[in-house]
Amino acid sequence: MSRTYQVISGDGHIETPPEGWLKYVPDRHRDRAPRLIRLENGADGWIVEGQPMLHNGQNIKGRGPVQFANASYFNEDGSAREGAGDGKQRLREQDLDGIDAEVLFAPVFVARFIEGIADDDIYLSIVQAYNRWQLEDYCAVAPDRLIPNALIPVRGIDQAVGELKRAHEMGFKSVQLQQYPNGSGGPKAEDDAFWRAALDLGIALSPHSNFGGAVWRGDPRADTSQWSAEAGMSQHAPIAPGATMSQMIVHGVFERFPSLRFYFAELNACYLPAMLFYLDRNYHEFNEWFGVELKKEPSEYVLEHTLFGMVGDAQIMQMGHVFPLDQLVWGSDFPHSVGTYPNSKAYIEKTFGEIEAELRRKILVENVCNHLGLDANATITETPAA
Repeated sequence: MSRTYQVISGDGHIETPPEGWLKYVPDRHRDRAPRLIRLENGADGWIVEGQPMLHNGQNIKGRGPVQFANASYFNEDGSAREGAGDGKQRLREQDLDGIDAEVLFAPVFVARFIEGIADDDIYLSIVQAYNRWQLEDYCAVAPDRLIPNALIPVRGIDQAVGELKRAHEMGFKSVQLQQYPNGSGGPKAEDDAFWRAALDLGIALSPHSNFGGAVWRGDPRADTSQWSAEAGMSQHAPIAPGATMSQMIVHGVFERFPSLRFYFAELNACYLPAMLFYLDRNYHEFNEWFGVELKKEPSEYVLEHTLFGMVGDAQIMQMGHVFPLDQLVWGSDFPHSVGTYPNSKAYIEKTFGEIEAELRRKILVENVCNHLGLDANATITETPAA
């Protein structure tokens, strides 16, 4: 019998040693790329330009227990730990966990932590090497089940738009933002070139839990008269993606691009009803000072332009009277620390077993397929024999 999508995790993480993607970094830049070292205690550490030595820990939990340091990508016999192997191993781990596919996000060692590399061209070459390896090597065994997500660089609008177009030409269906396309934590007019190109190309925007969102509120004794409108709007809703969405609302991005949609994975979903409430309340409470004229409530903009990820947030399913559950996407967060591996099948049955079939199907399959332009009813790749 042909295999089809029954459960898609909207939040998986690629966590591997760097050797796979390092081969795509140009020779002249390779000595500036991140590298893995073995510590005396048998753990792995990362050496990344502009950073102190970085420990593996929560990122490679697998089936636990959680460590904040002193973790390794390897078992004692030298084989790859769960979540740290190649694409074929990852497919077997999906089978073990009772899922059919994952949307994959970049590890912090290739995303956030390389932002300290001083040379823009070297930085870009590493991002491009990771994207190429992800598509051509890791995910190539089953791109319908290992769903790649191209990383967008954070060194300005030209690099961001360039890599967006390159990703589309390579065959990516989705891109992962870390900052605004201009490279900073706040929106600028030049970002419109990126939003326009993404819509024209039909490529999905899938940040992880957030992008941008840098709003200044100072400390408790700060001069609040210096706050921006987005700082005031998200004062009581700072958890992701509240500040980012406030920025985009205040700066009129959704008015200029009404078709723009984002999927924010791995949110703390139980906070979402409160986030929507406080965005609206703060807008009305503070707007005599800020004078921002909106055509809709802030919560309306958020709901019209966002899909929301959940991981182990079963309680959100009890909040349907204050939050639209049909805009959720479930994720396992494998192999990170708060994930449900290898017990996702049992978790899904306990969390979604009592809801109507249509809503369950949306959360587990259809919402993410619609976002990425995948056929939710397609026959998918079988797992290769070990």
